[in-house]
Amino acid sequence: MFPSILSDINGTVGDLVSFSNGKKRPNIEGNIPVYGGNGILAYTNKSNSQNCIIIGRVGAYCGSIYYSSQPCWISDNAISAQSKKGTAQLFSYYLLKNAFLPNRHIGTSQPLLTQGILTGIPCCIPNDDEINAFNDMCTPLQVMLDANIAENAQLSLLRDIILPKLMSGEIDVSDINL
Repeated sequence: MFPSILSDINGTVGDLVSFSNGKKRPNIEGNIPVYGGNGILAYTNKSNSQNCIIIGRVGAYCGSIYYSSQPCWISDNAISAQSKKGTAQLFSYYLLKNAFLPNRHIGTSQPLLTQGILTGIPCCIPNDDEINAFNDMCTPLQVMLDANIAENAQLSLLRDIILPKLMSGEIDVSDINL
């Protein structure tokens, strides 16, 4: 779908998606992820967005793209994207993911991606039936992907708790029979 949507042009990304810059992150720790240009960089107790698309705005990760279905904080090194059509958020994420954003920045020593660049990307504007068909096919896959990411995070946390205890001898596994 996306090779043709980026070639059969009848509008721009700005017709489908609105953009806003992130904000300086709060200093208070919590369990809500803080997204920067390189994905999750910390956790805080507040959110400034949810069900959003996060785009790296400046630096080495300019144009990198993430999707968060959960509440999150978007830092000032990123841009938040929201679909102008309520049901098209996942569609908009994959549209932007296939728009070669890392190649669209300005600047060489300090790459920068602006809202103006993003809104001006030419594309084909699909009708509601096409967006709904895309959502019907991809939403279950995205739910599974989100669940796998959450499980991997929990497993990494568990590993980080248990491994030092195994290494120090605090936990002894020598008596376990397999």
